Amino acid sequence: MLSEKRVKQLCFVMAGLFMVIHVGMFLLFSKYQITPLVWENAFSILFYVGMILLIRFGKLKAFVISTFLEITIHMGLAVYFTGWGGGFQICLIGICVLLFYAEYVGRSLKMDTVRSIFLAPAAALVYLASLIVSKLRPAQYALPEQIETGMQIFWALVVFVIMLGILQIFLFVAIRSQEELSSEAMHDKLTGLPNRYHMASVFPKIMSRNSWLAIADLDDFKHMNDTFGHNCGDIILKTVAEILRRQEGIEVCRWGGEEFLIAGVKKDEGILQDLHHRIEEYPFEYQGTKLNVTVTIGAARYQEGQSIDEWINAADEKLYEGKKQGKNRVCF
Repeated sequence: MLSEKRVKQLCFVMAGLFMVIHVGMFLLFSKYQITPLVWENAFSILFYVGMILLIRFGKLKAFVISTFLEITIHMGLAVYFTGWGGGFQICLIGICVLLFYAEYVGRSLKMDTVRSIFLAPAAALVYLASLIVSKLRPAQYALPEQIETGMQIFWALVVFVIMLGILQIFLFVAIRSQEELSSEAMHDKLTGLPNRYHMASVFPKIMSRNSWLAIADLDDFKHMNDTFGHNCGDIILKTVAEILRRQEGIEVCRWGGEEFLIAGVKKDEGILQDLHHRIEEYPFEYQGTKLNVTVTIGAARYQEGQSIDEWINAADEKLYEGKKQGKNRVCF
C-alpha cells in the first residue's frame, strides 16, 4: 500500500538512479570528448543532488516537474549533438509513462500533483524536433557504432522495464478495484453479509425439493433504536450477522433493515431453532445496559414450480404468523 512516506522513498531511489546514469554518461562523453554533453551531465549530477534535498523537504510535485524537464532537455540535447543512433530519444517515451504514473499516485494519495496532459506534449515535441533536426543536419559529434548500439539496447531496456512495471501495477490496481466494487455491490456495508443482489444469484442453485427459505426479523428493533440510539442498533445488527455467518450449511444475507434471509438444503428445521436460541441467549449489552434481543423466523420449504417471489412470500407469511403469535419463535 502506497503512502506519502513510501512515495518519498521511491523518489529518493529514482533520484539516486538518475544520478548514477548521469555519472555514467559523464564518463562516456568525457572519453569521446563531447564537451557540451560533459558539461550538461555535470550539471545534471548536481541537479539530482538538489532534487534529493527537494524530496527531503516534501516538494514532490516540484521534483516530478523538474525531473521531467531535466530528462526531456537532456535527451533532446544528446540527440542534437550525437545524432539519432544513440537511442537517447527513447527515454522521452519512458518519461511520459513515469509522468502519468506520478499523477496517478498523487491523485490516489490526495496530494498536490502535476497534470500530465499539459507536460507530456513537451516530450512529444522534443522527440519530433530531434527527429527532424537529425534528418536535416549531421550530428556535430559521432559515437562509435558499437557504443551507439549498446546505448540503444540500454535505453530500450530501461524504457521497457519502466513501461512493463507500471502497466503491471495498473493491471493489478484495475483488477483489485473491479473486485472491490463488485464485492461492495454484493455485500451490505454495515454487517459485511451478502445483500439481496448477491442472493439473487444464489437462488437458482438452491431451488430444490429439499430446500427451505427463512426470513429472520429482530423483534421490537425500532423500539431499541428509539430507546438506545442507532449506534446500539448497528451493534445488534452486526452481532446477529456474525452469529448467522458462523453457522455452517446455510446461505445468509441481510435482506433489509432488521431482516435477514436464510436459505438451507437440509430436511429439518434444527438449524433455525439453533440460530433462534443462540440469538435469544446471546449476552447483548450496550453502555452497561443488558439487552433482551429476540428474533422471529418464518420459513417455507420449496414447492415444485414455485417462483422465487412466491417462495419468499411463503416465508414472509410464516414470519407474519410468528409475529401474530407473540414473536420470538420459529414458524416453519
